[in-house]
Amino acid sequence: MIEVLLFVKDFELASKISECCVDHSRNIEFSDEHSDPADFPESVKLAIVDFDEQVFSSVGLVSGLKQRNLKLIGIMHKISNKDQKKLRSSGCDIILTKSSIVKNLPNLFSEFFD
Repeated sequence: MIEVLLFVKDFELASKISECCVDHSRNIEFSDEHSDPADFPESVKLAIVDFDEQVFSSVGLVSGLKQRNLKLIGIMHKISNKDQKKLRSSGCDIILTKSSIVKNLPNLFSEFFD
């Protein structure tokens, strides 16, 4: 049963996140800009979105995911105060840098799933 959605196009980063998820017994699904939040299984609890990708950087995607009551982790190469405020106000729960996401995922899994 799928628990984590990945909206990440960077192959290397997606591989690292995917490996971390599998190491912590979390089932994942790769999603793209054509994915409809209404089609996601009920078992999904967390979405990880790369906001550096133009196709994922819309507030509409964030609000669509939040309507499903998902926890949302946004990742960016560099986080500005303006971006952080915009993403938090639209419903993003946590915003992390790409360099810290893999290191922080085990703790976040504990927080969101346990």
